[in-house]
Amino acid sequence: MRDYQRKKTKYILPRAVYNKTIWTIRDYHRVKDEVATMIAVGGGNSDGGPSSGAPGDPTYRLAVKYADYIDIVNAIDAARENIPEEYREGVWNNIQYDVRYPRDAERSTYGHIKSKFVYDVAINLHFV
Repeated sequence: MRDYQRKKTKYILPRAVYNKTIWTIRDYHRVKDEVATMIAVGGGNSDGGPSSGAPGDPTYRLAVKYADYIDIVNAIDAARENIPEEYREGVWNNIQYDVRYPRDAERSTYGHIKSKFVYDVAINLHFV
């Protein structure tokens, strides 16, 4: 897979941030599955009391992980909503599955929209 960041755009990220954002987007389906599993399994204290909030508390750790995953899903979903609908699937498939852009628009158009999408996700996740 080739992870190329366009150079002639206003949506330039540091290389490490760009790569981190791309791989976070690619991890979207796994994260969503983890969230669904966390909801299905649930958690709780064996004594029926409230969570202590201490780092050693398994319920606390699960709640923090759940919140982190929800933040990732929401950040990607929000940025995805900003992609014009006619380009959404092409940009998404290009990032997720390394599929070529459809031929319904110029490649540069898709490239610009992808750059903005990746930039928006990085902003939403507070990577920059």
